[in-house]
Amino acid sequence: MEINNYDEKRESSFDVRNELNQNNKKKKKGIDYNVVFILFGLVIGIVIAGSFGLNFFSNKNDNSSIFDDEKNILEINDRTWVAFEDPIVGISVISDKNCEECSPEEILKVIKISIPTLQINDVDFDSEEGEKLINTFAIKTIPAFVFDSKIKEANEYERIKEVLVENDGEHYLDSAMAGIPVGRFLSAPAVGIDDAFKGPEDAKVTIVEFSDFECPYCKEVQTMIKEVLTSYPDQIKLVYKHFPLTIHDNAQKAAEASQCAKDQGQFWEMHDLIFEDQSKVAVVDLKNSAKKLKLNITDFNECLDSGKYTQKVSDDLETGLSYGINGTPAFFINNQFLSEVRSIDDFKNIIDSELSK
Repeated sequence: MEINNYDEKRESSFDVRNELNQNNKKKKKGIDYNVVFILFGLVIGIVIAGSFGLNFFSNKNDNSSIFDDEKNILEINDRTWVAFEDPIVGISVISDKNCEECSPEEILKVIKISIPTLQINDVDFDSEEGEKLINTFAIKTIPAFVFDSKIKEANEYERIKEVLVENDGEHYLDSAMAGIPVGRFLSAPAVGIDDAFKGPEDAKVTIVEFSDFECPYCKEVQTMIKEVLTSYPDQIKLVYKHFPLTIHDNAQKAAEASQCAKDQGQFWEMHDLIFEDQSKVAVVDLKNSAKKLKLNITDFNECLDSGKYTQKVSDDLETGLSYGINGTPAFFINNQFLSEVRSIDDFKNIIDSELSK
């Protein structure tokens, strides 16, 4: 898959995630868009004709046995039925019955292909059971799927265990790692003390932006963001989080430079300078930008060269990945996710909805 597809004005997702995870040597493993099919194996075709039942009962009068006791196979009129080997696996499906986008049915159909013995327990997200599971596994998105301990005995366990989170015998299927689409988010990413923001701290609407300083579309969307802030001057807080893609050689250091500028109260000034000319984001260029901003150069250079904010940038990246973010820019407007921004109306429609609540 082409990663650098600017005609689409989007950055690649899961190829990038794989690179990120390898380069940063994280425990999580990137999964591509075909992961659902990788996870749940080959499609199991079970052909049972309408006349199967009648033939079964008519053959019971024969003296010959229709069962092979050793293999648990049933042969009827050149058709073969094989008993499922998997145990009955309990799965708690956490969703919101009032949310159409949260329907788990399509995903369950895929899971049932290779784990056909599922025993489904529907759980509403705001029920006592739902809240307990959400807190246990820090679930961020619904629908969510939690298997009981029998999943370890299922044939497919070895193939899917990399995207399962275990806690006290239960196993949460990490939708973000698996690339499974979600209906909605239960909460937006938390805002930390090292996160740069502008606007009222107690604003009714918080926009969390995940961005990459070398991403061309991230630059283009800045005009719309400024217009949004102008349109809602006292109602929005904008928070910036870093999501540097490995296809951009200088994005990591550019992100660190903006944090070093934040130490001197000029994050947004450095932010604007970098986006103004994305061809000047090498370390030497970033240091020149610090001079233009009349920062304390000794402190800035020491901050940038020491990698003071390397971990902060990596933490932002991991947060984004944990929410299933796979391209830049990406936004949370309160708890609503916005990844495909085409016009300022994409922002305003959600903002107005949130302000009306």
